[in-house]
Amino acid sequence: LGLGNSIISSPKLGGSAFSLDQVSNLATWFQFNTNISVADSDSDGDADISWTSSGSDGIVASQTTDSQEPTTTSGYIHFDGSNDNLDMDSTLTLNEFTMFIAMDLDATTNETIVGEQTNTQHFLRFGFGNAANNFRFRRGNAATNNQEGPMSASITTGEVNLITIRCFQTPSSSDTTLEIRRSTKSGDTITTNQVFNNVDSTFLHGDDFLVNTIGVQGGSGGPMDGKLYELAIYTGKVSDSNVALIEENILNRTV
Repeated sequence: LGLGNSIISSPKLGGSAFSLDQVSNLATWFQFNTNISVADSDSDGDADISWTSSGSDGIVASQTTDSQEPTTTSGYIHFDGSNDNLDMDSTLTLNEFTMFIAMDLDATTNETIVGEQTNTQHFLRFGFGNAANNFRFRRGNAATNNQEGPMSASITTGEVNLITIRCFQTPSSSDTTLEIRRSTKSGDTITTNQVFNNVDSTFLHGDDFLVNTIGVQGGSGGPMDGKLYELAIYTGKVSDSNVALIEENILNRTV
């Protein structure tokens, strides 16, 4: 069964005592307003940006090429929609996974959230085809391992959209289930809707999905124009109850 829709009054579950690293199989966690540095790491006289995972993986996402450096303001990372990106110092190889993306896009014109530095066939993108309710996910083969389509609700600009993606083996089947949820927070109220669900997805869980860059596809394609508040990736399918905890925790921190 899918996660479904919900409206809750916050705080409720994911309060200050809860932390994302309490949930098993956390692969990396770029946390809002945490472990962000603008030190001059290449000693060229200007600021460079890096974001270090709050998980035990210790992955660092960074950029020292001046023309490709996003900026940081108020705890988030701002990508300019030109060629800004952060390259990770380790590659994640995902099969079944659950991903949480807290973002506020400035545009919905083919916005790549994560990808692979040298391979254009691995990416997650929203605003595909310049449509705010559309997405395209790919992991290795455009012809056979690509899922795209409309969501039942659009990505909105000017507020944090928390997108939850679960990709896993469909129970009692060899097929792949792909679920997408969108959550927002207004005051103390968090509203969550399942905006896509396919139990026979062509974004196949059995094939590797490579992630080692944030904000572009294959080094430069489909650059993200917007603000990334938080990114957390788990290997495997996170349970419904833990998804709810994580969603509330992230929104309570970022909104």
